[in-house]
Amino acid sequence: MQAGPLAHSSSENPMTTLAKRSKIEIQFLGQVHIHAESGSIIVNDKKAILLMFVLAVRGATSRQQMASLLWPGTDAEHSQGSLRLRIHKINRLCPGLIQSHLNSIFFSASAGHDIGFLTADDGIPLAVALDAHRDNLIGSLDFPENPQLNAMLGHYKSQLVSKSTSLLYKHARAAATSRSLDQAVYFLNRILLLSPHNETACRNLMRVHVLNGCRATAIETYEAFRRNMRESLGIEPDSKTKRLHLDILSAQDDPDYQTRISEALDSMIL
Repeated sequence: MQAGPLAHSSSENPMTTLAKRSKIEIQFLGQVHIHAESGSIIVNDKKAILLMFVLAVRGATSRQQMASLLWPGTDAEHSQGSLRLRIHKINRLCPGLIQSHLNSIFFSASAGHDIGFLTADDGIPLAVALDAHRDNLIGSLDFPENPQLNAMLGHYKSQLVSKSTSLLYKHARAAATSRSLDQAVYFLNRILLLSPHNETACRNLMRVHVLNGCRATAIETYEAFRRNMRESLGIEPDSKTKRLHLDILSAQDDPDYQTRISEALDSMIL
């Protein structure tokens, strides 16, 4: 059974092991790395990445479940053999990373990773939320030949988007409420990068621009959003977004308009 290179190291020797370590950290956001005191290894074998990703999000997993998930449609003997080979190669690079008991495999207690927020109530780091629009979970890999794996990845990518949007919206609201309007624009634009059809974010971005004295930019924001909706979905913005656009166009001389915009921002909700 042949397999391509599992990984290469960021140090000179591509087979440097990570035996001397107090803790191992696996990075799943961006290019997948295994970090430890003695070095950092870039993992480039897709099946090894998936094996580690499943253990990170599911915890202990039976060998049969893992083999059938990673090698669907393959007979048990060959899929189990492929699984043993991947485990052996990972543990050769990082001794003891994957352990087993009876028929289950799991990470060593000394191993951690950067995606705990996907499966727990842990807060998502702001830096992760700000970068989430890059779709960089396990290096943006997808597996069209394996619908079950793609569905699992799709679920966790949706979790990443949802948690990122919630955190960015929290920061946008705080910035708008304190009238740090440039900061509010920044966070709302990040939401729209992550979720280009988010009408609530679009409306609040338009309001922030108006309050910031940038009425023309608010109108441009609507026009760009409308064009994106038409081109990507074939639909128009909803009635609330259209009504806000008309209000901005027609109410520039209304002395109470800025107050209404301000009140709308103060009650900003996702």
